[in-house]
Amino acid sequence: MDYPKEWDELSRKERRKKIKELKEQKREKKKQMGKIRNYAIGLLVVVVLIAGYAVATRKTPEQREREQQVQAVSLEGKVEEFDIEGREHVPSGTVVDYKTNPPTSGGHLAEAESWGVYDKEIDDKAAVHSLEHGGIWISYNDISDEEKALLEELGRLNPGSVIISPRSENDDTIVVASWGKMMRLESVDQAVILKYIETYKNQSPEKLAK
Repeated sequence: MDYPKEWDELSRKERRKKIKELKEQKREKKKQMGKIRNYAIGLLVVVVLIAGYAVATRKTPEQREREQQVQAVSLEGKVEEFDIEGREHVPSGTVVDYKTNPPTSGGHLAEAESWGVYDKEIDDKAAVHSLEHGGIWISYNDISDEEKALLEELGRLNPGSVIISPRSENDDTIVVASWGKMMRLESVDQAVILKYIETYKNQSPEKLAK
């Protein structure tokens, strides 16, 4: 071990004592440096996480404007509520006589329909199971491509809770349905629909929508 040359003039006992003290000082210094390094790494990780969270949650002007529009919306007088018709599972191919159009509760398939946007009609009984899971089913009949695009955007904004599909048996142009409730619209109003999703998502027996 390296030590000051003048220690050679000390007695062997004194030199060993000095060397031992020097080793302890170096060990302590190394320990302190390790603590400082670990603290610096921990601090860096925290800063990176905070920065990443800030970037991930940063809202665009469009998002802020949309939120303001949704907050200003009132659903008073727009939502109908119906008696729950049951929630039993039925085999595929079973005809279920639903009391609402589209259905908002009642017998349904054992497997729920997956969240997402569909170009073709889906089985009512699968959609009802998704409503039981707390989802929102937006069905439409005879709308323009522009309105379809607006609905598809709502699907992208709510990928874990919304189903969008055409439905030729609808009496209304657009119906937004949840468990035991529905809202009928003549045209796409994104703010109103988002307000409905925000209000009625997971208002159901099984709260599985995200």
